[in-house]
Amino acid sequence: VSFLAHAERDVHVAEKKVLIAVFKAAGITQEEQKKMKSNTSLEEMLKHIQSVEAKHTLVELMALVAASDGVFEDEERVIIKKIMKRIGVADDHPYFDDNNLDIPTVRANVGKILNSIKTLAPKP
Repeated sequence: VSFLAHAERDVHVAEKKVLIAVFKAAGITQEEQKKMKSNTSLEEMLKHIQSVEAKHTLVELMALVAASDGVFEDEERVIIKKIMKRIGVADDHPYFDDNNLDIPTVRANVGKILNSIKTLAPKP
């Protein structure tokens, strides 16, 4: 997800806040965040996403990051579509309509999206 946030080179303040909320919801420690930042291979990261639930949660998280600044940039669109194709998630995802992100719908579902992370996060 942080890969997407860096799509525009500079991370927007709203995108950074979303990433912090995502890390908190998933219980990701500072050490784990540093490890994720050092792993720059998108392919390597995607190999770890196996379940259908995790794949859909990833798409929802990417939608949340992309919607956070209120603008769905072309770079974000390209990255999300490539990742969806790579992990086998259909283009007809509810948050996307004719290649556009339904930002109001994504924003209305922030709680649901963050909660889905909590259900996938490993229990301590």
